[in-house]
Amino acid sequence: TRVAQGLAQPFAMRAGHALMPESLPSQLPGGLRWPMPLTLPSSSSGLAVGHHRAPHRLRRSLQRSQSSHYRRNPARGLFELALPSALKNGASLIWLSLAAARGRARKQGLAVASGQLSSVIASPRETTEERQLIQQLTGRYRADDRKAVACISLTALWWCTGMAALHWSQGHWAAILLLALVQVRAFVTFHDAAHLSFFKKAGHNRLLARILQVFVNYSYAQWDGIHRTHHRHLGDITVRDTSMTVYFTEAELRAAKPWVRWAHRVIRDPILFFPLAGFFVFFLNKPLQHGLYRCPLPLLTWLFLGPHTAFNYLLAAWAAGSIGVAIFHLQHHCNTPYRVSGASNWSVFDAAMLGSTRIPVCFPLSLVTMGIEYHHIHHYDARVPGYLLPQCDAEGAKMGLWRRANTVGCVRALKSLFNTHFAGDLKSRKNGVYPRFVTFWPYSALGLEDRPSRMAA
Repeated sequence: TRVAQGLAQPFAMRAGHALMPESLPSQLPGGLRWPMPLTLPSSSSGLAVGHHRAPHRLRRSLQRSQSSHYRRNPARGLFELALPSALKNGASLIWLSLAAARGRARKQGLAVASGQLSSVIASPRETTEERQLIQQLTGRYRADDRKAVACISLTALWWCTGMAALHWSQGHWAAILLLALVQVRAFVTFHDAAHLSFFKKAGHNRLLARILQVFVNYSYAQWDGIHRTHHRHLGDITVRDTSMTVYFTEAELRAAKPWVRWAHRVIRDPILFFPLAGFFVFFLNKPLQHGLYRCPLPLLTWLFLGPHTAFNYLLAAWAAGSIGVAIFHLQHHCNTPYRVSGASNWSVFDAAMLGSTRIPVCFPLSLVTMGIEYHHIHHYDARVPGYLLPQCDAEGAKMGLWRRANTVGCVRALKSLFNTHFAGDLKSRKNGVYPRFVTFWPYSALGLEDRPSRMAA
């Protein structure tokens, strides 16, 4: 109907007819208005749209349209006269569509960022179709032993280079950082092997995980138990997930004892938390279970390379643990979080798409993260190895499958590192409203707070 009105506009003007039917209201629902009046005066006053007169060439075309030339050639009149007006009215209709979409987004509580409407909640039919397409996509990406061997070989070469640089440089900060990044990559490999996704055969994965537990300072048996619980219940607040980094709401902190509030404020401070958490998780936590795997490498380094290199190795391991905790925080603690109460409200698909982030990482940092930044795919199908996650994500992006995923850029990722607790008293979705993360003052005053990407469902 709108296109027909636009095409008929020049001919309607010759008779002095209005282009906006009386059935169309002057004011639209939600307080929206038409971007410009579509009622035009008669041709005697010249072509005008709203209060702006049309270009001289178009006015002359209108005058010529009254001649017998255009009556004998209606096709030429259509293209020379109707098309410009149709394009102008088309722009008005596009504006109206975007404005109406924004109005619907505000009502639904969705976010409109960078001029694009990001729909988070889809209909059941759309969700089912989307899930089937994602399942077909991830099913094409399984372990490739050749790529796995190349990946682990590069990691081993990089680790040897880092240890040599650490020893020869006498603990230069760049060498410590290099070795720390290698150990982060080794932990991602250990993580994939624990999921039995790095190699095709489960026995090869278990063997690799048992070897790497010495290099990553974490027991394979302990990790396997804790991480399985994390995958099975991510976002369900009725199940205790010790891998989470945000626990309390503002209401819970106000009701807590003073020493609890002060301890939380100090320990959970964004500047202190990640170094403290990295030291606790990889050096102090459960010494009886992890001690057997934490001691061999430092002792061997002490014996063969000296105490100074051994001390710097421990510093690199501490830095790697801190970076690892920060990466894990970003995978599940960017606004808006997926938190529900009870298994009846929980689903694997929502936990993956809404509860796990998608954080594209540029080269060469992608060599360190080794695909784990595409965590939404990993939580949907842990059988996709990390070295294939970037390809899987790229193919899914071309298919438009990550519309509901929480894609986080570098600025949002930096701000999300400062998320420390839940706002208000809401810790899980209630009446369609999602919780959100906030941070302490003065970080909030400095703008180091990630705004939620969705508010309601």
